[in-house]
Amino acid sequence: MINIFPYGDKSSPNDQTQGKLISLAAIIIITFALILSISPMIRYHGAAEGYRFDHWLGVGVWIAAFGLLHYQSSRKLPQRDPYILPIVSLLSGIGLMTIWRLYPNLGLRQTIWIALASAFVFLGLNFPIFLDYLRRYKYIWLISGLFLTGLTIFMGTNPLGNGPTLWLEFLGIHFQPSEVLKILLIAFLASFLTDRQVFVYKKFDILLPTLFVIVSALALLIVQRDLGTATIFLLIYIGMIFSSKGNKILFYGALILAVILIGFAYFYIDIVKLRFDAWLNPFSDPSGASYQILQSLIAIAEGSTFGTGPGLGSPGLIPVAVSDFIFASITEELGLFGAGLIISLYIILLYRAIKLVKITQHSFDRYLALGLTFYFGVQTILIIGGNIGLLPLTGVTLPFVSYGGSSLLVSFIAILFLLIISNRIPANPPIEMVHHRRTIRLSSFLIAILGLEMLVTSLASFWFMPSLVNRPENPRWIVHDRFSERGKILDRDNQIIITNIGQTGSFQRESNHIPLYPVIGYTNPTYGQTGLEESMFDYLRGYETYPAMTLFWQDLLYNQPPAGSDIRLTIDLELQKFADSLLGEEPGAIVMMNAQSGEVLTMASHPYFDAKNLEENWQDLINNEEAPLVNRATQGLYPPGSTLFPFVASTQIELIQQNENPFSIMNGSPQLQTCATFPGSDLTWQAAMTHGCQDVQAKLAEFTDVTQLIELFQNLNFFSPPDIRLNVAQADSPDYDTPEALYTGQAFNLTPLQLALAASALTNQGILPAPRLVNAYQDSNGNWITLSKLGQNSQALDADVAFWITSLLETPDSPHWQITSNEATQDEQVITWFIAGTTADWRGQPTTVVVLLEKDAPILAEEIGLSLLEQSTQISLTNGQQ
Repeated sequence: MINIFPYGDKSSPNDQTQGKLISLAAIIIITFALILSISPMIRYHGAAEGYRFDHWLGVGVWIAAFGLLHYQSSRKLPQRDPYILPIVSLLSGIGLMTIWRLYPNLGLRQTIWIALASAFVFLGLNFPIFLDYLRRYKYIWLISGLFLTGLTIFMGTNPLGNGPTLWLEFLGIHFQPSEVLKILLIAFLASFLTDRQVFVYKKFDILLPTLFVIVSALALLIVQRDLGTATIFLLIYIGMIFSSKGNKILFYGALILAVILIGFAYFYIDIVKLRFDAWLNPFSDPSGASYQILQSLIAIAEGSTFGTGPGLGSPGLIPVAVSDFIFASITEELGLFGAGLIISLYIILLYRAIKLVKITQHSFDRYLALGLTFYFGVQTILIIGGNIGLLPLTGVTLPFVSYGGSSLLVSFIAILFLLIISNRIPANPPIEMVHHRRTIRLSSFLIAILGLEMLVTSLASFWFMPSLVNRPENPRWIVHDRFSERGKILDRDNQIIITNIGQTGSFQRESNHIPLYPVIGYTNPTYGQTGLEESMFDYLRGYETYPAMTLFWQDLLYNQPPAGSDIRLTIDLELQKFADSLLGEEPGAIVMMNAQSGEVLTMASHPYFDAKNLEENWQDLINNEEAPLVNRATQGLYPPGSTLFPFVASTQIELIQQNENPFSIMNGSPQLQTCATFPGSDLTWQAAMTHGCQDVQAKLAEFTDVTQLIELFQNLNFFSPPDIRLNVAQADSPDYDTPEALYTGQAFNLTPLQLALAASALTNQGILPAPRLVNAYQDSNGNWITLSKLGQNSQALDADVAFWITSLLETPDSPHWQITSNEATQDEQVITWFIAGTTADWRGQPTTVVVLLEKDAPILAEEIGLSLLEQSTQISLTNGQQ
């Protein structure tokens, strides 16, 4: 192996081992930096975005720092452990490159802190006797640490401007005293246990003074709401005391105290309750309390086995990506291999520290190494466990890796201590020094938990990867849409409805007909996706249309899907524009469809919105009482009223044939109270139905068995939502206790689409067609592939019955039938229906149309419906002649 960091011609085995391992770490970091440099060219597919070079400053400082530390440690500590410094170099290098990748300004600061921390270690290697001063003046060091930590209560600040004030500021530099207090507490306990080790049987002489110290430290931290650090302090204390004295009463008592403190914090500190609830159920509040942990799990799943590649993922979408969730950030771009490398390095570090505990001859060194083992182990377990959902979030940093000057400096000081301790160990330690069962058990327990965290990480990266990646809370599709074009949305004649504008990295959707947005839906980084943009996402994004290997290589090379596939709708754009112009400013909906095929020709919903201005108009849109974001055609529920008349009549054909006009069943009364429009003086069955006379409808229904009527409505799918590639309203259930309301269409509500399908059954020989809105998609070879319907056609009415009803309703001068109806909703709003369809005499495309107006305007509804039907029949005739 190339040794980038040699020292001397006659290097010792320790020097050679350390030099080779740091050289290997350098190769890994330089490779990381090279990929990061070319990542913009890869991400932009060769577009003129240039290369990244800023992070090479960090690489240069990192190489210089660890080169000097290798040199100095070889000179001053020839008997040191040669594995500790290489582990720290690789961990800090990966963390540094990740921080540069995410936020270059923070990367520069972290580079400065690495230089300062390395300089501190460099100087400290000249004074290994410092450990003796640390032991001798333990009370002064501890009191100083407590004093500085206490100052944060009165003089504390936060670099971000909000949140806990855990930092002190001096000459513009922020420093967190509680980080230093960790080391000072460990040093105090190590010194105290060394001085008191002769009192083996007086265990409360050990407990009471140390308990006073730990309670004082915990009190300061709890007042400052630094609960993560408080947890670390408590666990380090329990581990050191139990490992040194083995008092089970003490151990279990401390655990009980920990449980009591956790319970107190859960019920009286809001942030603790939120974090515990999010831990217990990370999917309960994905946009609130569970947001952080869910985004972390999604990032880990996105990394899968090999990762997205440095600079090619989206770890910036993770909250606090450079600090609390840096493990998830690294795993997204380096994958399970990167996560395994990080965890393995910590396991080796703990193993080397445990080995020092076992073989050192100095009691103070043993207890100090023991405390540092727990320090690194506990803190690493807490942050990785929080990232993967195994433990509640604590807000602590990952040693050597997370952004943060205070924590980095303290971690380097801890490594300095371990290096000095390892240099004090003789070449062949006595055998009797090796037996420390309690220490080995607890330390092995820490390593076992890290192993468990590796297993959980692998489950999130591999086993649960599809379910996590496909969650609606995963916002990475937004990034994909900016770098890789979505498919276009076309009308039935391949006219463009939705297309893309912009360049790689800034693609946006643009509509050629804004009033169709309630149907097409929007795709927005803040508010997600709706409509066809959501339901056809896998086709528009290419996931369903490209071969698996194409998707695999595209993801492996670019971490992007290929350019999406176009889809073709059944919408006739020219007819749609005409329908929208007819509806104008009127709140309502229009559905026109091919009664035979179920193809939706027009689907209008007014008022509508412009997705291009969604973010600036969002509050106005959601507060607008007219609900422009709702697709009234599929999501608006309205009482059908007299539009049910022909279906009620279909159950009483014989009765109608026996009575020439409705007066015969209405006791001869010519007084009609509820017709939508004037039926004329000579009331016929055709006029009563066409003009929506509810009295006649109700009277006729009295001769019908309720069970028979409900069965008919079920056959028409009135009580189940239609199968269409859109969000639809949940169908109503009928009120069986009020037969009159059921007869007159007041017992349940329908969407305009449901009514259009029922009308199609009359026109289509009683067959209820399955609706179709998306007709085809374009595969990876450019071929159009027909997309099957979601539902199936069904025989809702007998063909002869449907023919008889439409013949009865047929308009003398035109081969169509029609019904106009107005109804009152539950909130006393009057709505108007107009439904119409072609009859059997029509030789063109069988068509039905439904118009809904949210006001009492039967004449206007009829004008809109007939104009649209006439336009459609003309188009049908023209196409037939062609």
